[in-house]
Amino acid sequence: MKTLYIHSDYLEYAVKKPTPVADQITEDEKQGRFEEVLVAFISVEKEDESDPDAIAERVTEDLAQVSKKVGANTVVLYPYAHLSSSLSSPDAGKKMLRTVEAMLREKGVKVHRAPFGWYKSFKISCKGHPLSELSREMRLEAKKVEVEKYDPSVMLKQISKTKLSKGDLKENDHRIIGQKLDLFSFYDVAPGMVFWHPKGLVIRNALIDFWRAEHRKAGYVEIKTPQVMSDVLWKTSGHWEHYKDNIFLTNYDDRQFVVKPMNCPGGILVFNSKDRSYRELPMRVGEIGEVHRVELSGVLSGLFRVIQFTQDDAHVYCTEDQLESEINGIIELVSRFYKLFGFQYRMELSTRPENYMGQLEQWNKAEGLLRKVLEDRGVKYEVNEGDGAFYGPKIDFKIKDSLGREWQTATIQVDFQMPERFQIKYVGDDGKDHRPIMLHRTIYGSLERFIGILIEHYNGNFPLWLAPVQLRVISFKEDNAKTAKAIYDKLFELGYRVELDLSYGTVEGKIRDAELQKIPYIIVIGDKEERNGTLAVRRHGTKGAKFGVKFEDFIAQLNAENSPSGSSVRDNLLQ
Repeated sequence: MKTLYIHSDYLEYAVKKPTPVADQITEDEKQGRFEEVLVAFISVEKEDESDPDAIAERVTEDLAQVSKKVGANTVVLYPYAHLSSSLSSPDAGKKMLRTVEAMLREKGVKVHRAPFGWYKSFKISCKGHPLSELSREMRLEAKKVEVEKYDPSVMLKQISKTKLSKGDLKENDHRIIGQKLDLFSFYDVAPGMVFWHPKGLVIRNALIDFWRAEHRKAGYVEIKTPQVMSDVLWKTSGHWEHYKDNIFLTNYDDRQFVVKPMNCPGGILVFNSKDRSYRELPMRVGEIGEVHRVELSGVLSGLFRVIQFTQDDAHVYCTEDQLESEINGIIELVSRFYKLFGFQYRMELSTRPENYMGQLEQWNKAEGLLRKVLEDRGVKYEVNEGDGAFYGPKIDFKIKDSLGREWQTATIQVDFQMPERFQIKYVGDDGKDHRPIMLHRTIYGSLERFIGILIEHYNGNFPLWLAPVQLRVISFKEDNAKTAKAIYDKLFELGYRVELDLSYGTVEGKIRDAELQKIPYIIVIGDKEERNGTLAVRRHGTKGAKFGVKFEDFIAQLNAENSPSGSSVRDNLLQ
């Protein structure tokens, strides 16, 4: 069974059209409205039919616990076939939902079952706190089986590349561009996890290199923490209580371990690894860390929604007096990044959720400080009530890309709670122990998602410093191959990402191929270029080439352009 729980302000639905397996219902049952409700979208699966009572007991117990934890007045069981591609028979599905309904009533839970087998319209208002959206996958306990022998040749046939349904996608979709430019792929053996190809990894590494350079200038140091850590760490941090259903678990040496869903607890251990002094604060610590979070297969979407992703986390440990200055510094750093990529952005203040940790006084103080920072900067911001992290309020950045779409990427979160739970401290100038305040922040957010946004933002036409292949050298005819190879060698030795095309096709065909690959510069070497010792340079997306370009002048242009800040000088040479 697969389920999706949404804690909602309200749910409204109305039946529209019956299917051949639709429930017989009265006029009153054709529509419904429920407030302060936990909505459980449920797909009953074929394998559930082998032991339906066991599955029903598990989902009943789970729903009872979650509804109590979030404080929902009512549970609505909503038949929803779209979470699974392996559905049970209609009769088994109906029986399962009726069984769960009855079991919940026996537990004293107020429950409503929406009609089965009807096309329905619905409106739902998700509350937006950390527990407001939870996905579940209920499975029967595995039976002990004998060790099987596998034929590798048979297994290999089951390893398939994830098929891309291009008919449902626009031409500028990052999945289509990524396939055309050979940037990345997905395979069924690792759902929601990216296989980066050489060209895609160039983009990823360039973004990380830029991140590291900018953070070094801003006074950050970088750490790396383990991928798998004991559940004790996550119970201490509070993530176990709030995110247990979205983490991957494994066992080793009779202990339970977590594949980390976020980087902050490991970073706290690094801070706690030695005694700290007030002279070390503010301490700015970054980590480019890979994290894993459980997602239903039906919600995975290219680079935008994945299971394994890279988070550009950083944590700032500071005193209360330093807090305002540090928040301002982060906002300025975020602004520099987004200006470089041509993103406009707006900011939101997310306030205390219902299941917050800590003292109300601390929350009010932190929210007040964030408001002050935004207002002192003259920022027009929106308030997102109740959408803060469970450990503190936050400022979220919503960027707007070239297509006018908004994306939530960067965030700044104030945390008084984890320093308390981990009892981290520093020695103040008074010689006494003090508790630092912790800031969580990202700029890219998920690096995979950010790259997907960039691919569509640029439509694959990356600036020189990000382009997987920066130049392609083409021979006009076979006699020009030696000189073309010499130019290629010089560019390669200078560190440029350059390709050489000495194929026997027409020069028009070679240029067309380079254009389709969106390579920023095409250099054509013919007889005239050989005689004069010059280059014919064509910039991607332009008609015609610039002839008679001296090699040293072209290199000066490339050197000026080949940096994150160099896009503004791109056209100078070829005017």
